Parts: sequence; C-alpha cells; structure tokens
Amino acid sequence: MLKIVSLGDFEAPDVNHKATVGLIGDSPVYCDKTKLNDETQPFAKYVRNYPEVNITPDMLATRESARTIGAGDLFLPVEDSALKKIASVWREKGLTEAIRVAAAEDPRRVTAIVHWIATRISTVLDFIERKTSSCDGLPSVGSGSVADIAATRDWNTALIRCLAWHPHCARLALATRDDRIRIFSSETQSAAVLRHGGQKSVCSMSWRPHAGRELAAACCGGVLVWTIELGAASYSLSHATFLRQRNHAPVTGVAWHPEGDLLVSCSPNDLNIVVWDVARETGVPLRRLGGGGQCILRWSSCGAKLLAATCRTVFRVWDTGTGRPWTAERWTVPNGRVAVACFGPHQTLLFTSTEDPATLFSLPLQDNIFDARGVTSFSDTKVAIPLIDLTKIAFCSRSDEDDDSANGEEVVGGRVVAMDWDPSGKYLAILFQDSPLVAVFKTSVGTISRVTQITPGCLIKGFVGEYPNCLQFHQYLEDSSKQKACLTIAWSSGRVQQFPIVEISDSPVKCY
Repeated sequence: MLKIVSLGDFEAPDVNHKATVGLIGDSPVYCDKTKLNDETQPFAKYVRNYPEVNITPDMLATRESARTIGAGDLFLPVEDSALKKIASVWREKGLTEAIRVAAAEDPRRVTAIVHWIATRISTVLDFIERKTSSCDGLPSVGSGSVADIAATRDWNTALIRCLAWHPHCARLALATRDDRIRIFSSETQSAAVLRHGGQKSVCSMSWRPHAGRELAAACCGGVLVWTIELGAASYSLSHATFLRQRNHAPVTGVAWHPEGDLLVSCSPNDLNIVVWDVARETGVPLRRLGGGGQCILRWSSCGAKLLAATCRTVFRVWDTGTGRPWTAERWTVPNGRVAVACFGPHQTLLFTSTEDPATLFSLPLQDNIFDARGVTSFSDTKVAIPLIDLTKIAFCSRSDEDDDSANGEEVVGGRVVAMDWDPSGKYLAILFQDSPLVAVFKTSVGTISRVTQITPGCLIKGFVGEYPNCLQFHQYLEDSSKQKACLTIAWSSGRVQQFPIVEISDSPVKCY
C-alpha cells in the first residue's frame, strides 16, 4: 500500500534572504537578487530561452499606443428584417430562443399581437427556468465568489491573476489586474496587449491546441476567444469573438479539448456546462440536475475524460470518448467542494477539497482494457485514495550566516489554491492559501492508472516579502539524455519565475 506522504517529510528552507531558483539533480539551488540574471549561475542555461517577464504596478492601466480592433469594427452592420432575424434564430437555436428574440423586438416590427404572445410565453419560460435550474446567487467576496474559485491566491489584489502556457510552444499569456491580457513569446521582444470591452475579471485562460494564435478567456460576462497576431505591426489586427449565453455568467472555467475541436465553459450561476461551436458562436448545454453551479473544468490529456466540479460537494467525471453519447459519473467529497484538480498520465485524477482535513486524493479512471469478460475485482474498483497529508507544518528556517534576524518560521500546508501536474507525470506543484512556499513533489504513475510513488522534491520560496499567486508547468525537451520540466510561478511582486527541474546523475549542485 502506498504510504501517505506529509509536508513534514520536506527539508526546511536553508536561507531566508535568497530565493529557490531551481531543482537540479535532486538539489535545490538558491540565489539572491543581485545574481538572478547572472549567466554563470547553474540554473541560467535552462531558462535562457524563456521570455523574461516582470509586471509592475506602473504598467497597469496605462494607455497603450496599439488599439485592439474587434471583428465587429471591420465590417458595416447589416439590418435584417425582424421576421428574418427570428426565423434565423429559430433555425439555429430553436423555438425557445426565437420566442425570446420576438419578445425583445419593437412591437411595430413584429406586429402587436405577435409581440404580446411572445412576451407572455417568454415570461412563463423564464419562470420555469428559474424554478428548475436556478442556483444561489454568486457572492462578490468570501466562499463561493470568483476570487474564492479562481486558482489564484489573493485574486482581487494580485498583479497577475492567471497565466497559461501554450501546449506546443514557448508562448505565455498573463491576465493582469487591469483587465488586460499580455502575450509573451520567445519569438518577439515586446508583449502583445489584448483589450476588450467584455474582458472583465479574467480568472481562467486556455490556448487552443494545434492552433498557435487562439486563446480562450473566462470573463465576467462570457467567454472571449482571441485570434492573436504577434509582431509590433500586428497587435491592432488581433480580434476577439465574445461568446455569451443566458444565465451563464460569470464564467470561471474554460478549457479546450486536447484535439482543439471543442471548447467548454462553466459558471457558478449555471447548472450546465456549455460546449461551444466557436465558428457559429453558439453553445450546447450539458444538462445535469443537482450539485449547484459549476466552477471547475479539467480535461484529461487524452480528452476521454472531463472533470466538472460544482460549488457544493458534488463533482462529475464525463466520459467523452468518441463514437458514443457522453455519460457522467457522479462523485462527492465529504465536505466543502473540490478546491483544485488536475489530470495526469493514464487518466489519473488528483484533487483536494476546500475543507479540513487537508488531504490530496488520487482517483484512477482508466478502464481495465485487458478484462475481456467485463468482470471487475475489488482491486479494480474506482476508489479515491489519499496520497498526501497537507496539514500545516511550521519549519524553522535557518540562515547559513551568523545573523539571528534572518532566522524565522515558515508555514506550509492548509487549504490549496492551485495545483499543477507536469505533463510527464513526474512532478506535482502545490500552492497554498496561507503559505509563502510552493511544495514540489516527485511522482510516478503506473500503466494501470495508479500513483505508485511520491517523494518530496523541494520547497520553493521567493525573495523577502514575496508570496506565490499562481503557477503552471511548461514541459520542454532539449536533450534526450536529460528529462527537464519548468514550473512558472507568478509572485506577488509581479516577478514571473521560470523554475527549472532537471534530472541528472552528476554530483549535487553547489548552492551559490
């Protein structure tokens, strides 16, 4: 049986005035601010190809010279007749939406009797919808708010609210507190700045796989899908499509299918997940009653599973395999709701809840393909297995120098705000609500979707006064003899750190 690892198994951080800048050959590397850009540092060669990013308060809410042009600005509007408009909506979205469009039209354009009938039917439909699929209003602060759901510590005040790496290239999107999205790439020196009237309260972003320039952002009023043109002369050509649906706001989760053909979104005020046809700007709801609004969405790496966590104890795992209708397995956590979740290799799901006891669970979801008779044994039963005890631990950090003022206490553990699993399944990073440290574990997953080994990697700390806001892995391969991964961390100071993890058989790296 797999031993439950605790945060007490980590070694305490050694120094207070230096930041952890890499994990090379199982040894953490530390560095102070003055040598952070020194190319002679042992970590420098692993991050030199990444764009250097640093967001300062002075950069926010400034007037950029480039103006974002939306698709609607490029064409003159065409005024269709009311009946033609209603018929078009009926054909594309159904009778219910056509009735609502007729009710919203000027009575003189659709005749008084048609408008009267449409208004009465629309009122009845709204009443039925509120009674059958309403959920509690979303609070602005505290438990259940956007700031509480977002995978960002102190989302309301953070300079960087969320980040997203492109899955196939070194292209990083940052959503900042001024409701702008900045695109950093190793291909260009300057950052593209994306602005839109509907781009408010961005708390989740997802790049479209197999399409290098499309980015979906979860906003207060809906989903923005950007088509981005990189290059100093091309920023103004970037444009966005705004996807909106009744009762589907604010949007707190958005995710592209790994094949890039489906986009899904969720809202705490909507019981349904919406699957979008981006080209047509229409959405199809996945209807399931019970559990409250949806707050978190995650695809498995193969696209066969979709996690949808509600604002209550219920979460569902959708089987989205091709060739058959989508079905959902319903699960519950003992209390609270699913706080964070991520998929790893072989459809292994890791998750933890918002309430104590703070424990990370593993849920194997891959079917046994070798069971031809369809008979399952007890060992094949899908059961959530506790993996890591995340109870708060206090470390007495000690400086190497004879300075008592540098000594102190570092707390790690408690409620989890963000978690990400390296695509190779070798490293797991966890960010906590009340800790300035990021915990990195080494993991191993068997071919039958079971986590077979977990060992502590290191605790990542920033410079004095910094704490982590959000994080995400970006995996890359430069040398087949060395498997490398890189963890990107956005700190409260606005510094974006690339933290390399390198497996080598050399002797331990000396800490400078």
